[in-house]
Amino acid sequence: MSEETSQDKTEQPTGRRLEQAIEKGQILTSRDLVMAAVLVGSVIQLMFLGRFLFNELTGNFRSGLDFATPMLRDLPLLDVLADRFRGALFLIILFSLPLALIAIACQFSVGGLHLIIKNASFKPSRLSPAAGLKRMFGSHGLIELGKSILKVVVVGGVGYLLLKSRLPEILGLSLQPFETAMESTGSLLMLIMFVLIGAIAVLGVFDMFIQWQQHRNRLLMTKQEVKDEHKETEGSPELKQRIRRLQQEAASRGSVSQVENAQVVIVNPTRFAVALHYDFSEGAAPKVLSKGTEQVALKIRETADQKGIPVLTMPLLARALYYTSEIGSEIHADLYRAVATVLSFVFQAGATGELPEVEIPDQLKFDSNGRPMGGKA
Repeated sequence: MSEETSQDKTEQPTGRRLEQAIEKGQILTSRDLVMAAVLVGSVIQLMFLGRFLFNELTGNFRSGLDFATPMLRDLPLLDVLADRFRGALFLIILFSLPLALIAIACQFSVGGLHLIIKNASFKPSRLSPAAGLKRMFGSHGLIELGKSILKVVVVGGVGYLLLKSRLPEILGLSLQPFETAMESTGSLLMLIMFVLIGAIAVLGVFDMFIQWQQHRNRLLMTKQEVKDEHKETEGSPELKQRIRRLQQEAASRGSVSQVENAQVVIVNPTRFAVALHYDFSEGAAPKVLSKGTEQVALKIRETADQKGIPVLTMPLLARALYYTSEIGSEIHADLYRAVATVLSFVFQAGATGELPEVEIPDQLKFDSNGRPMGGKA
């Protein structure tokens, strides 16, 4: 089987990959679709507000040319011009604000709204002629060039066919009365605008599909990238195992002080050590007061020797207790009989003489690495 290469991007992008794409400014967008939505909004506004806007602008324009009244009232010329400009500016804002909201809503529905400040920062690489030529003649530049040519051909062709079909009507406008000709001209212009904007909207949807494909292909990941990202976010199994072991050792160090209350310490003989205590008044199962490996185990043994606590070398039992019990908790139920034999040996024989033989269940037999094994104590 051939090795997986960087071209084998078959996996869907993870959440982290999507976040990184947004941070880099790789956001799904279609300028053609946004422009088509804005043009459609413009036509709708002209249908309902066109007459009002036209009358207001022409009225403002006429009053702007009339300086007789301001001169008679001795008003400053700049104040008069500013007043005329404010009137026109209000109309421009009234027309432009809905279009801005349409553009924002269109982008939000396509790829969401994201404020990326670092994209607005100055980048010297953008001034590089080599980088500019690469963008122009790269695959992305060729696709954009093809779309531009397609837009010119489609919109120009549709406009030509429409004007050709309406040519007799256009030529007949000169024979109509002025008011009738104006109404016919307005209707014809609206028809032309609807048809052309319809063609632009179709091109916008087509561009949206292309942008989606390119965006998706950029974000696809290889199986190895998914694995590497999982390791970075979740941590490798080896690292998590080491952290868990260090946490256990830290807890064990804190429990060494409890060894002086133990009645017996089971060792393996030097790597593992488990300190046990049995409370006769409670009559419950024996508890693990402390446990540890390596240096912690050595510290437990030293403390037990100082306090005169019996230390018994029983490797299988020591490992079984270590891997199946937690500090401060009762021992595993399947180890009751083995530990009871040990405690009886300590209490009755004073931990002197030959060690008793204890039976460890097969499922609780472990090697020094915690892997299950077979055998008898």
